[in-house]
This record gives sequence, structure tokens and C-alpha cells, in this order.
Amino acid sequence: MTAITHWASANGGTKAAAEAAARTSPSTNGPSDGTDTAAGTEDRFLKLLVAQMRNQDPLNPLDNAQVTSQLAQINTVRGIEKLNASMGTLVDRIGAQGALDAAALIGRQVLAEGDTLTIGEGDEASSLAAAFELAGPAEKVSMQVFDEAGALVADMPLGALNAGVHPFEWDGRDADGEALDPGTYYFHVTAANEDGQVNAVPLAPSTVVGVTRSGNGFDLELASGAIVDRDSVRGVR
Repeated sequence: MTAITHWASANGGTKAAAEAAARTSPSTNGPSDGTDTAAGTEDRFLKLLVAQMRNQDPLNPLDNAQVTSQLAQINTVRGIEKLNASMGTLVDRIGAQGALDAAALIGRQVLAEGDTLTIGEGDEASSLAAAFELAGPAEKVSMQVFDEAGALVADMPLGALNAGVHPFEWDGRDADGEALDPGTYYFHVTAANEDGQVNAVPLAPSTVVGVTRSGNGFDLELASGAIVDRDSVRGVR
């Protein structure tokens, strides 16, 4: 009885002995760079478990349930690490695909927030097709066009419209049907229902001339000089 008691005392506690054995075991992973890889984590766990089993107290040995629980834990950790790596790869691929999708818009006309209409002169093309977005249904909608001096040149009733994006094409004429001079014009949309005013956002067309990365998304550089978030685009032509 005395010999058994002396053996257990000489080996000390199971956890302390296991940790000491794990610290003194040669490493097969080379110098540590501070990065906790999945292989390194599993290797250290197995070394610790083997050392714990070798140095267990014969009067209080590890039971099967405890060993099984520890094995299940390391398998769970390994699975989470693999999932994180897979998700990282997926995010990178999605980002690369997003760059290609955004680049495909270069040279295309998009509808983004803006209120400009242009009547071209000579060989210059007119840009009279635009749109607006209603936040809700409206019983009465009208569009006003102003020149660069701020004078009202056209006022067109559009009737009742549902919520959403509504494209239109102005004919470049004033309220009397006379063709207006070449230049830049601005449009404004008013909308109302029985509850009051309905928010109307003007959307002007512009050609995409470049794409830049911004945070987790992409910004579009427009020919008008504006820079807009790709997700803010309401239409592509």
C-alpha cells in the first residue's frame, strides 16, 4: 500500500504532469509564428491527451466518457476551423465576381440619383430619357422642368402612379410646344395622396466610365462626374 501511494505522489496530479509532458515534447511544426493552425492545434491536443493518459493516477484513472468528450471537442474545433477557411475562400470568390460584374457596367448607361436633362447641339446627343422613384402610391403626380436660370419651362401632369421606378422621356419642348434651345435642364417631380406628400427621387441617366473598390462594395464613376454606389443604381440601359 505504501509503494502504490508513493508512486501516485511522485507523479503528481494528472493535469500538471500532462501539461509538463506536452511542454517538453518535441514539436513537429517548426518555430511558431504566432498563428494557431488547425494541424498545430490538433497535434498539441493529441500530445496533451497521450501525456495525460500515460501519467494518470491508477487510483483515479480517466473514464471512457471523459476521453470521448475530449475527442469530440477537438473534432468540433477542427470542423469550425475548416468552415472558417471555406467561408473565407467563398467571400474572396464573391468579391472577385462582384468586381467583374461592376466592370461590365463600364460604357453602359445607368439610372442613378440625379435631376439633369440635356438638349444636344449639333452632333451632340440629347439626354432626355430619365426616371423617378416614388416611395409610395400617389394619386396626383406631376413633373416640372427648369432651365439653368431656374425658370419653369414645362409642367406635365402624370396622373396617379404606384410606388416604384417610373421611366419617362421628355420631348424637349416647353409648355406651348415650342422646341427649347440646346443646354442643360433640370426636372423635379411632385407627388401626393390623401395622406400628404409622397417622396419622389429623381433618377438621371449617365454613362459609367470607371469602377473603384469601396469597403465591401464598388463605386461607379459616371460621365457626369458623380460617384455612386453600385447598389444605388435603379436601372441599366
